Amino acid sequence: MMTLTTVSERITDSKARVYWRVGTKNKGIINLNLRSPSEDSALIGELIAIQFLLFDKKIFDRAPGGGGGYKLIVSKGAIKKLALGKSTKKFAVQYSSFLLSRMKGVTIEVSQKLEFMANKEDFLPLLIDEGKDIRTQEYAEIITPAMGAVRVTQHAVEQYEERISSGCPKKPWASLTKRLMHPELRIQPLDAKILAHKERRYGRSDNVEAWSHPTSTFTYLVVIDDKGNRVLVTVFERYIQPQN
Repeated sequence: MMTLTTVSERITDSKARVYWRVGTKNKGIINLNLRSPSEDSALIGELIAIQFLLFDKKIFDRAPGGGGGYKLIVSKGAIKKLALGKSTKKFAVQYSSFLLSRMKGVTIEVSQKLEFMANKEDFLPLLIDEGKDIRTQEYAEIITPAMGAVRVTQHAVEQYEERISSGCPKKPWASLTKRLMHPELRIQPLDAKILAHKERRYGRSDNVEAWSHPTSTFTYLVVIDDKGNRVLVTVFERYIQPQN
Protein backbone atom coordinates (compact mmCIF):
# COMPACT_ATOMS: atom_id res chain seq x y z
CA MET A 1 0.00 0.00 0.00
CA MET A 2 1.32 3.46 -0.93
CA THR A 3 1.52 5.52 2.25
CA LEU A 4 1.85 9.26 2.79
CA THR A 5 2.48 10.43 6.36
CA THR A 6 1.89 14.06 7.38
CA VAL A 7 2.15 15.97 10.64
CA SER A 8 0.99 19.58 10.83
CA GLU A 9 1.52 22.37 13.31
CA ARG A 10 0.00 25.82 13.71
CA ILE A 11 2.41 28.73 13.38
CA THR A 12 -0.24 31.48 13.47
CA ASP A 13 -3.92 31.65 12.51
CA SER A 14 -2.86 32.27 8.92
CA LYS A 15 0.30 30.13 8.75
CA ALA A 16 0.93 26.40 9.17
CA ARG A 17 3.81 23.99 8.76
CA VAL A 18 3.45 20.42 7.48
CA TYR A 19 6.07 17.69 7.74
CA TRP A 20 5.65 14.86 5.25
CA ARG A 21 7.32 11.64 4.24
CA VAL A 22 6.90 8.60 2.03
CA GLY A 23 8.93 5.81 3.55
CA THR A 24 11.96 7.05 5.47
CA LYS A 25 14.01 8.81 2.79
CA ASN A 26 11.51 10.75 0.64
CA LYS A 27 10.52 13.62 2.93
CA GLY A 28 10.14 17.36 3.22
CA ILE A 29 8.58 20.37 4.93
CA ILE A 30 5.87 22.68 3.59
CA ASN A 31 5.13 26.13 5.00
CA LEU A 32 1.70 27.43 4.09
CA ASN A 33 0.22 30.92 4.00
CA LEU A 34 -3.55 30.63 4.29
CA ARG A 35 -5.99 32.90 2.51
CA SER A 36 -8.06 33.56 5.64
CA PRO A 37 -7.12 33.31 9.34
CA SER A 38 -8.44 30.29 11.23
CA GLU A 39 -7.81 28.74 14.63
CA ASP A 40 -7.66 25.46 12.71
CA SER A 41 -4.83 26.60 10.45
CA ALA A 42 -2.92 23.36 11.09
CA LEU A 43 -5.89 21.24 9.91
CA ILE A 44 -6.41 23.37 6.79
CA GLY A 45 -2.69 23.40 6.05
CA GLU A 46 -2.44 19.62 6.32
CA LEU A 47 -5.35 19.10 3.90
CA ILE A 48 -3.86 21.56 1.41
CA ALA A 49 -0.44 19.90 1.67
CA ILE A 50 -1.89 16.41 1.10
CA GLN A 51 -3.62 17.57 -2.09
CA PHE A 52 -0.46 19.28 -3.30
CA LEU A 53 1.69 16.22 -2.64
CA LEU A 54 -0.72 13.77 -4.28
CA PHE A 55 -1.92 15.71 -7.31
CA ASP A 56 0.70 18.37 -8.05
CA LYS A 57 4.01 17.01 -6.77
CA LYS A 58 2.85 13.45 -7.62
CA ILE A 59 4.96 11.86 -4.91
CA PHE A 60 3.88 8.39 -6.09
CA ASP A 61 4.98 9.21 -9.67
CA ARG A 62 1.36 9.61 -10.79
CA ALA A 63 -1.78 11.36 -9.64
CA PRO A 64 -4.08 8.86 -7.91
CA GLY A 65 -7.31 8.01 -9.71
CA GLY A 66 -8.92 6.55 -6.59
CA GLY A 67 -8.28 5.86 -2.94
CA GLY A 68 -7.85 2.10 -3.20
CA GLY A 69 -4.29 1.00 -2.46
CA TYR A 70 -3.41 4.30 -0.75
CA LYS A 71 -3.01 5.14 2.92
CA LEU A 72 -2.84 8.54 4.58
CA ILE A 73 -1.36 8.72 8.07
CA VAL A 74 -2.43 12.16 9.28
CA SER A 75 -1.96 14.09 12.50
CA LYS A 76 -5.48 15.50 12.83
CA GLY A 77 -8.38 13.21 13.74
CA ALA A 78 -10.75 15.69 12.06
CA ILE A 79 -9.36 14.61 8.68
CA LYS A 80 -10.61 11.07 9.23
CA LYS A 81 -14.01 12.41 10.32
CA LEU A 82 -14.19 14.65 7.24
CA ALA A 83 -13.47 11.64 5.01
CA LEU A 84 -16.40 9.85 6.65
CA GLY A 85 -18.67 12.88 6.30
CA LYS A 86 -19.04 13.03 10.08
CA SER A 87 -17.10 16.16 11.02
CA THR A 88 -18.72 19.25 12.48
CA LYS A 89 -15.99 21.41 10.92
CA LYS A 90 -18.07 22.45 7.90
CA PHE A 91 -15.60 25.17 6.93
CA ALA A 92 -13.08 22.43 6.08
CA VAL A 93 -15.29 20.70 3.47
CA GLN A 94 -13.83 22.75 0.61
CA TYR A 95 -10.39 21.44 1.58
CA SER A 96 -11.39 17.81 2.20
CA SER A 97 -13.88 17.10 -0.59
CA PHE A 98 -11.18 15.21 -2.55
CA LEU A 99 -11.29 12.52 0.17
CA LEU A 100 -14.93 11.80 -0.73
CA SER A 101 -14.48 11.93 -4.48
CA ARG A 102 -11.10 11.58 -6.14
CA MET A 103 -9.59 9.68 -3.19
CA LYS A 104 -12.72 7.88 -2.05
CA GLY A 105 -11.83 4.60 -0.36
CA VAL A 106 -8.44 5.77 0.89
CA THR A 107 -7.31 4.27 4.20
CA ILE A 108 -6.75 6.91 6.89
CA GLU A 109 -4.93 6.50 10.18
CA VAL A 110 -4.11 9.12 12.81
CA SER A 111 -0.68 9.61 14.38
CA GLN A 112 1.31 12.60 15.63
CA LYS A 113 4.70 10.87 15.55
CA LEU A 114 7.52 12.87 13.97
CA GLU A 115 9.80 9.85 13.64
CA PHE A 116 11.78 9.86 10.36
CA MET A 117 10.40 13.30 9.43
CA ALA A 118 12.58 16.05 7.94
CA ASN A 119 14.53 18.25 10.34
CA LYS A 120 13.84 22.01 10.17
CA GLU A 121 17.55 22.72 10.51
CA ASP A 122 18.51 20.48 7.57
CA PHE A 123 15.64 20.96 5.09
CA LEU A 124 14.61 24.13 3.26
CA PRO A 125 10.79 24.35 3.50
CA LEU A 126 8.67 24.70 0.37
CA LEU A 127 6.42 27.78 0.61
CA ILE A 128 2.82 27.55 -0.64
CA ASP A 129 0.34 30.42 -0.81
CA GLU A 130 -3.27 29.25 -0.71
CA GLY A 131 -5.29 30.49 -3.65
CA LYS A 132 -2.15 31.19 -5.69
CA ASP A 133 -0.33 27.88 -5.85
CA ILE A 134 -3.11 25.36 -5.18
CA ARG A 135 -6.83 24.75 -5.63
CA THR A 136 -9.12 24.40 -2.63
CA GLN A 137 -12.50 24.36 -4.36
CA GLU A 138 -14.97 21.50 -4.18
CA TYR A 139 -14.02 20.30 -7.63
CA ALA A 140 -11.03 19.19 -9.65
CA GLU A 141 -10.36 20.43 -13.17
CA ILE A 142 -9.49 18.12 -16.04
CA ILE A 143 -8.70 18.91 -19.68
CA THR A 144 -10.81 16.90 -22.12
CA PRO A 145 -10.49 16.52 -25.92
CA ALA A 146 -14.09 17.53 -26.68
CA MET A 147 -15.22 19.89 -23.91
CA GLY A 148 -11.92 21.50 -23.06
CA ALA A 149 -11.42 22.33 -19.38
CA VAL A 150 -14.13 20.82 -17.16
CA ARG A 151 -14.51 21.19 -13.41
CA VAL A 152 -15.78 17.93 -11.93
CA THR A 153 -17.74 18.38 -8.70
CA GLN A 154 -18.04 15.89 -5.88
CA HIS A 155 -21.80 15.80 -6.48
CA ALA A 156 -21.26 14.70 -10.08
CA VAL A 157 -19.02 11.82 -8.95
CA GLU A 158 -21.65 10.76 -6.39
CA GLN A 159 -24.42 10.86 -9.01
CA TYR A 160 -22.30 8.77 -11.36
CA GLU A 161 -21.76 6.15 -8.64
CA GLU A 162 -25.49 5.98 -7.88
CA ARG A 163 -26.73 5.87 -11.45
CA ILE A 164 -24.31 3.61 -13.32
CA SER A 165 -26.33 0.50 -14.17
CA SER A 166 -23.34 -1.82 -14.47
CA GLY A 167 -22.56 -1.45 -10.76
CA CYS A 168 -20.49 0.98 -8.72
CA PRO A 169 -16.89 1.06 -10.02
CA LYS A 170 -14.02 0.50 -7.61
CA LYS A 171 -12.51 3.84 -8.60
CA PRO A 172 -15.46 6.12 -9.46
CA TRP A 173 -13.33 9.22 -10.07
CA ALA A 174 -11.05 7.41 -12.52
CA SER A 175 -14.01 5.71 -14.21
CA LEU A 176 -15.94 8.95 -14.70
CA THR A 177 -13.00 11.02 -15.90
CA LYS A 178 -12.05 8.29 -18.38
CA ARG A 179 -15.54 8.60 -19.90
CA LEU A 180 -15.21 12.39 -20.03
CA MET A 181 -12.01 12.00 -22.05
CA HIS A 182 -13.91 10.38 -24.96
CA PRO A 183 -13.07 12.41 -28.10
CA GLU A 184 -16.51 11.92 -29.67
CA LEU A 185 -18.51 13.69 -26.95
CA ARG A 186 -20.92 16.22 -28.47
CA ILE A 187 -23.55 18.65 -27.19
CA GLN A 188 -27.00 17.04 -27.30
CA PRO A 189 -30.47 18.68 -27.23
CA LEU A 190 -32.00 18.83 -23.76
CA ASP A 191 -35.51 17.75 -22.87
CA ALA A 192 -37.81 20.71 -22.09
CA LYS A 193 -38.58 19.30 -18.62
CA ILE A 194 -34.89 19.13 -17.75
CA LEU A 195 -34.36 22.70 -18.96
CA ALA A 196 -37.30 23.92 -16.86
CA HIS A 197 -35.90 22.13 -13.79
CA LYS A 198 -32.43 23.62 -14.28
CA GLU A 199 -33.91 27.09 -14.75
CA ARG A 200 -35.70 26.75 -11.40
CA ARG A 201 -32.49 25.57 -9.76
CA TYR A 202 -29.93 27.91 -11.33
CA GLY A 203 -32.14 30.86 -12.29
CA ARG A 204 -31.49 30.34 -16.01
CA SER A 205 -31.11 27.52 -18.52
CA ASP A 206 -29.22 29.12 -21.41
CA ASN A 207 -25.94 28.18 -19.72
CA VAL A 208 -26.73 24.46 -19.44
CA GLU A 209 -25.17 21.90 -21.81
CA ALA A 210 -25.78 18.16 -22.15
CA TRP A 211 -22.85 16.16 -23.52
CA SER A 212 -22.91 12.56 -24.78
CA HIS A 213 -21.85 10.45 -27.73
CA PRO A 214 -23.79 7.97 -29.92
CA THR A 215 -22.45 4.76 -28.37
CA SER A 216 -22.90 5.86 -24.74
CA THR A 217 -25.95 5.73 -22.50
CA PHE A 218 -24.51 8.47 -20.29
CA THR A 219 -25.31 12.18 -20.43
CA TYR A 220 -23.07 14.68 -18.68
CA LEU A 221 -24.83 17.86 -17.59
CA VAL A 222 -22.58 20.91 -17.60
CA VAL A 223 -23.31 24.41 -16.31
CA ILE A 224 -21.25 27.33 -17.60
CA ASP A 225 -20.60 29.68 -14.68
CA ASP A 226 -20.35 33.48 -14.80
CA LYS A 227 -16.63 33.28 -15.60
CA GLY A 228 -17.15 30.92 -18.55
CA ASN A 229 -15.97 27.78 -16.77
CA ARG A 230 -17.65 24.49 -17.60
CA VAL A 231 -18.72 22.75 -14.37
CA LEU A 232 -19.97 19.16 -14.46
CA VAL A 233 -22.87 19.16 -12.00
CA THR A 234 -24.52 15.80 -12.59
CA VAL A 235 -24.50 12.61 -14.64
CA PHE A 236 -27.40 10.42 -15.67
CA GLU A 237 -27.83 7.26 -17.73
CA ARG A 238 -30.66 6.96 -20.20
CA TYR A 239 -32.57 3.72 -20.64
CA ILE A 240 -32.35 2.07 -24.04
CA GLN A 241 -35.25 -0.21 -24.98
CA PRO A 242 -33.84 -3.63 -25.93
CA GLN A 243 -34.55 -4.70 -29.50
CA ASN A 244 -36.47 -7.90 -30.19
